[in-house]
Amino acid sequence: MNEDQHLGTSLDAVEAPVSRFFEQMEPKVKKGRAWTFHRLSAACDTPDAERVQAVLYPDDGHGFALYVRQGQTLRAITHEGRPVRFRTFEKALTTLADVPHLDPEIIVDSSNWCEESGPH
Repeated sequence: MNEDQHLGTSLDAVEAPVSRFFEQMEPKVKKGRAWTFHRLSAACDTPDAERVQAVLYPDDGHGFALYVRQGQTLRAITHEGRPVRFRTFEKALTTLADVPHLDPEIIVDSSNWCEESGPH
């Protein structure tokens, strides 16, 4: 356990309330109804509309799944009822570059990343 020489308190005791404070300031994201790629393009068609940001979730066996975040709502992007996936990050960038007024900052959320075993 780390002790601050001047305060005599542990680093954990100081960090816990700070973490809780920042978690309360940023509202939790809720999952919304899935959109098609056409619906995504329509939502981004107006320059002054609410910001839409792409979120990519990597999956070692299937590439990157595409979601979008608008406000505090996270939506899967689907095609014919199946998740839109990109085999490479470059393919995702190339495709998303064609979406007008999409936020230029793309999030790659690796919070559930798990590498599959490679060749033996």
